[in-house]
Amino acid sequence: MWISPLCYKPLACKEANGGGISSLPRTFKIGAASGAAVWLASAAALGQAASQAPAATPESAQTIIDQLLSFIYSLGHLIGEGIVRLITTILPSVPVPTELIDPIGLLAILTIFLAVAAIAKKLVWIVVVVGWALILIRLITVIVQSYL
Repeated sequence: MWISPLCYKPLACKEANGGGISSLPRTFKIGAASGAAVWLASAAALGQAASQAPAATPESAQTIIDQLLSFIYSLGHLIGEGIVRLITTILPSVPVPTELIDPIGLLAILTIFLAVAAIAKKLVWIVVVVGWALILIRLITVIVQSYL
């Protein structure tokens, strides 16, 4: 996913005022980091596909990005419709404007993404802790065997 340089202007303004990235909310930092990880993974997948395919043109790369964004939008729209149907089933007297379907769906996708990122972060820490524990156990066994 490509981010316009215009998106960085508020960060630069904050940095000039002494805030910088450290003043951003923690969830934004996690979301940005996990978004960057997903972007790198998709870029690697696109790079691998491009290396196997004939010479890629800028038009074909733009087409792939357009298709990916269309898929995300369609998925968000479907999820939004489902949530609105659920709301109208639970509360039939509450009218839900149809222009809220897309924002609800896209916010639901973002929420799911952040939940997965939070779970993945915890799993990574578990793997790191287990890895260090195994390395320490191995070092202790080597030390004990060398002195016995």
